[in-house]
Parts: sequence; structure tokens; C-alpha cells
Amino acid sequence: MHANTQKSASAPAPGRARTALALSLGAALALVGASVHAAPSKRACAAAYERAQGLRRDGKLLEAREALITCSQPTCPAAAVADCGPWLAEVEQSLPSVVIAAKDADGRERLDVRVLVDGRLLAAALDGKALPVDPGPRTFRFEPATGPAVEERLLIREGEKNRAITVTLGAPAASAPAAPRPPASPAAPPPATPAAPPPASPAASPLASPAAPPLVASPAAPPAEPSIPPLAWVAGGVGVAGLAVFAVAGALSLDAEADLRATCAPRCAADDVRAVRVQHAVADIGLGVGVVALGAAAWLYLTRPTAAHPPRPTAARPPQPTAARPPRVGASALRPALRPFFSGAAAGLEGAF
Repeated sequence: MHANTQKSASAPAPGRARTALALSLGAALALVGASVHAAPSKRACAAAYERAQGLRRDGKLLEAREALITCSQPTCPAAAVADCGPWLAEVEQSLPSVVIAAKDADGRERLDVRVLVDGRLLAAALDGKALPVDPGPRTFRFEPATGPAVEERLLIREGEKNRAITVTLGAPAASAPAAPRPPASPAAPPPATPAAPPPASPAASPLASPAAPPLVASPAAPPAEPSIPPLAWVAGGVGVAGLAVFAVAGALSLDAEADLRATCAPRCAADDVRAVRVQHAVADIGLGVGVVALGAAAWLYLTRPTAAHPPRPTAARPPQPTAARPPRVGASALRPALRPFFSGAAAGLEGAF
């Protein structure tokens, strides 16, 4: 009886052992499956390796960091890991970050602000932590839980870490109305001042100021310096050119004549002699044209018309009264006189002495 009781008590033990073993095996398989699922394949490593290089060239450092994390896993090929590891460190060093703070118009700090960069969510709320951002010009949009959103265009520089960005949200709160001022006491009326006497008429006052003098034309201003006529410039240029022809042709003709005298005179060829004479003639013509043209230019310059200025109106000075001078005692008063006669007329001076 005792033996049967012991056997029946130990019978359930194999069932519990089998259950525990099945549970342990299931957990191990689940862990292994999760590890196998997380490890990238060789194809994924190669794709991440190639994509990371292009993203770095385009300045998309956030996406390049994710790709480099993938291709630097131990399950990837050793050559890819050897490159992706150092590249990941360089990207981490170049990736800029910002620390964003928001305040309202009264200076109180706001935490319930959502931040978007180029339309992508960067932070659902502000917590004071540094946030990585791709370098380049970026549009930041700050959306508070209450109130209007604010946008700012900022330039994010590569390698700049923990850049502080502070944005002011909303409009300033309405200030309390000022207390009404007490009514001012009525001021005492100012003392009466005696009225000024009316101005005296010009006829009543012998010292009245004379009327304003009329405007009359002042003498003509001296004529302005006239401009040089264009023909004078043309004649002067022709004269200078004629003198230049005279100088060049004269020098060449004298040189040719001296050469003929030294070599073949007096039996020089007729063509050589004629060439020297032509050069002499050209020099003489240039001299004549230059002298005449320069003379014409001088004549045009000296006889150019002058521009007259219109008279400017100025106030004419009233005539100053002059007192009549009394005749000097003992002095003679002479005046011209014309007297007719039977045979003609006579002119002379007459007066009392």
C-alpha cells in the first residue's frame, strides 16, 4: 500500500519536465531568430556601403550615418567594415547639431513646441538636448501648442556642434490699462493785458517807411566765355596734319637729295631726280595747307560769337534827395547863349560878374 502511494505521487514529474524544456527551447529559438533578423545580409551591406558614399557627397549626413551603421556591422564583409567604421567616425564629427529654445513675448520659456526642418519632424517637444541636422540652408518651423507658428531660414555649418537657436513666439500680452488721471483743477484766468494801440497811418506819421522800391533790370552781366566752334577744331586738325606731312616729306626729300649728290650727281637717273622733286612738292603743299588751316582756325576762334546774359531783375535804389547848394557869393553864373543877328547868329557864354 505504501509503495503504490509513492508511485502515484511521482507520476506527474515527467510531464512538468517536458513542459519546461519546450518553453526553454521556444525562448532560445525566438532569441536566435531575432538576432538573425537584425543582422544585415551581405547584399544589404554592399548596398549600404555604396549608398553611404553618395549621401556623404550630397551633404546628407543623417542618412549617410544610418547607412554607415548598417555596413559597419560585424556580419558584413571585413573590407566594408574596415571602410565604414572610420567613415562613420568622420560623419559623426562633421554632423552639426542645434540646441533649440523657445520663449513667448513676455520672456517665459515654452516647451510645448514642435520643430520641423524642411518639412520633416525634428522634435515633438523641446527638452534641451542637442539635435543633429544636415548642413546647409535649412527652413526651421516652430509650432507651439497654442499660438501662431514661426518660420526661420538658417544656415547650418558643417562641424558646428550645439549651436544655440532661440525663437520668440506669439505677440506681447496686452498691458493693463493705465489708471485714470484725476481731473485737473481749473487754472486761474491769465491777467488781462492792455490792448496795443492801432498802428498809425502813413499819412499821420511823418517818419513812415517808404514803399518797397520796384524791381528794375540790372545792367547786363559780362558775356560768358563762348565755346569753340567745331570748324575751328577741324581747321586746327587739318593744319596740324599738314605740318606733319611737311615735316615727314621734307625730311625724306632732303635725305634722298643728299644721297643722290653723294652717289651719282650730276649724272643721276631722271626717275630718281623726279622722285626727289615730287617729295619736295609734297612737303611744300603740306606746309601751305598747314599754315592756311591754322590761320583759318585762329580766325574762327577769334571771331566766334559771344553769348549774352538776360538782365537780372533787382531792386532799384530810390533816388536820394539832394539839397540845393546855394550859389557862392562873388562867383559868376555863366550859361550858354545863342543870339541871332541880321547877318547870321552868334553863340557864346553870358552871365553876371
